[in-house]
Amino acid sequence: MAAVSTLFFLSPLLSDDGWDHSAAFSLKKDSWQKIEIHEGERIHDLKFLWTLYRSGALVMHVNYENRTFQPILYTKYGLNTFKIGLFAKAADASERQTERPYALIVFRAFDEKRQRAYLDLKIKDYGMSEIFYTEGSK
Repeated sequence: MAAVSTLFFLSPLLSDDGWDHSAAFSLKKDSWQKIEIHEGERIHDLKFLWTLYRSGALVMHVNYENRTFQPILYTKYGLNTFKIGLFAKAADASERQTERPYALIVFRAFDEKRQRAYLDLKIKDYGMSEIFYTEGSK
């Protein structure tokens, strides 16, 4: 059976709390979430999935630009977030931009009955990119 991918655009107008882009996801085990970050002509790929949930810990696999990470997240504040540095800040960046663009993957909850993890993706890019995501398997 062929996997169907759907492409969505995340508008900065839909963001909250000062984030340039944000989205919420509900993922089943071993289901990749893929995001394309368009920085001008460059396209950066970010994808993540979870493989294990045990004793309140969510084991994830994250891949950004062929760099792999395996964070373990909990729903407790301070342990629920994984930060990924994205690309270099613009040479003409304003003084307000003190750091390079970044993304946060935030673990909000886990539904034991449905075996689904609820995650947020929040991106601070200072207006330097457009974000697209596709859902489906790798």
